[in-house]
Amino acid sequence: MITGRINRRRFLQAAAATGFVIAGGIEALADELDAIRANQDKRRASLARVYDYIIVGAGSAGCSLAGTLAKETSARILVVEAGDWDTAPSVQDPRLWFTNLGTERDWGDISVPSASVNNRGIPEHTGRVVGGGSSINATIWSRPFKADLDHWADVSGDPAWNYENGLEIFKRVENWQGKPNAKYRGTGGPVWVQPAADPLPLAMKALDGCREVGLPVVDDLNGDREETGNGFGLMNQIIKDGRRQNMARAFLYPVLAQDNVTLLVNTPVNRVVIEGDRAVGIECIVDGKPVTISADREIVLSAGGFNTPKILMLSGIGDEAGLKAVGIAPIVNSPEVGKNVQDHILHGGCLFEAPEAFEYRNSAANVSGYYKTDSSLELPDVSIVQIELPYASEVIGKKYAPPPTSWALCGGLVAPKSRGTVRLRSNDPTDRPIVDMQFLSHPDDVKALSRSVEIARSIANSKAMKDFVVREVAPGKKLEGEDLIDFVRDGATTYFHSAGACRMGKDNKAVVDSKLRVNGVRNLRIADSTIMPRIVAVPTMPACVLIGQKMAMILKA
Repeated sequence: MITGRINRRRFLQAAAATGFVIAGGIEALADELDAIRANQDKRRASLARVYDYIIVGAGSAGCSLAGTLAKETSARILVVEAGDWDTAPSVQDPRLWFTNLGTERDWGDISVPSASVNNRGIPEHTGRVVGGGSSINATIWSRPFKADLDHWADVSGDPAWNYENGLEIFKRVENWQGKPNAKYRGTGGPVWVQPAADPLPLAMKALDGCREVGLPVVDDLNGDREETGNGFGLMNQIIKDGRRQNMARAFLYPVLAQDNVTLLVNTPVNRVVIEGDRAVGIECIVDGKPVTISADREIVLSAGGFNTPKILMLSGIGDEAGLKAVGIAPIVNSPEVGKNVQDHILHGGCLFEAPEAFEYRNSAANVSGYYKTDSSLELPDVSIVQIELPYASEVIGKKYAPPPTSWALCGGLVAPKSRGTVRLRSNDPTDRPIVDMQFLSHPDDVKALSRSVEIARSIANSKAMKDFVVREVAPGKKLEGEDLIDFVRDGATTYFHSAGACRMGKDNKAVVDSKLRVNGVRNLRIADSTIMPRIVAVPTMPACVLIGQKMAMILKA
């Protein structure tokens, strides 16, 4: 209905036929969608050429920022999104999340092959749709560790970024549906969060297996593990009544009927227009034609892990030599744009054949955890995720040929030391950038991921899980030495959590300062995962919501 493919009458008929129920009534929802569509059609048809704020990207951070700024101010706000509306069934149904990967809702970047992952090119899926990653990811709501946010506060020189302040923001935006906890959880906010609903016996036995091998199991994965660093349990998920509640639904939809908010979908941004030392507007493609739109106050890039540095470099902000090499005149020499790129590694995988098929629940992943393999570590170095499908890299899948009844217990690397780069392929905005992640290039990353593989195997082979394991499919036995390292390199995939390409810091080499201002340019800021000096040791969606909230607070101040 939002996209105009069906009218209000057809929407109501379809909802009645499927038995779809929503609080407040389906007719109220139809009225809301009608108002949103009418408002946005009108505003696109008479598009203004000047706004107070332009926000590039409607991902988790962009939605968090735009919705909050629009709700709490009367500013004229333009949100520009390269992708389409988030109305596809594969977005709405969390069980289908992985079917979005490689489609038009995904930017489709692939890291260049590197020796550290046995010369494999690894996909880096990022959202090209309203809601961004929160529309195509596995719905996990996992908040940063205390050590994550305190590190940001330290390197930025601004205590406003610390854990205590972040926790208060999370409590304000959450609508937590689990066991009440006044210290850690909030209710009544826009973000619906619930413990994994009606989990399979497989999931609950995995937690028994954790206990059996001495791993700590907690009631809530967004509780004291944020301070201790350790904890395994049922995931927190942004799923309500079996439907995804993405950050567009949480923050952006509630303000789209307002007259001060315009959302342009299917509108890629080529560059930021800079006059002297001031960002004055953007150049974007509206209905196939280049259009320049101005901002009276600020432009905020929330375009995501690879597109934000790409837009900066196309605008003349980046490493001077690299810009000249692709025919772009440098405006600001900022050598660290596109450097410091990080992501979490998800190993695919340790596979186990179940005695019979089962229908997976929620997003097919309901149990996870974090663990410090050395108590002296500041942060956990490994994670474990149970996946109710035979999740495997292309190499592991081909070598071990898991039966369709297989499930995975995947080790993960959440505090990577390897760093990659993003650079321009050319000065053509339609060209995707060159993503060179250099996964597992640091030897400590290989050691940590190897440890996570062994932890995953120990859980799956515990007595608690015997009823769900006919045999261990992959690796099939304990591996050591080069055999283990090869298995780790062959199985490396990612969580799709690209971060760090425009890091925040108090030093003069940082791309942005603690107020998220791009150094060297006035009226230009960044609010997305790229500002992370060090990637948080958890899925990045909640951290991006936090960044969007912080940006809104800064702009309102």
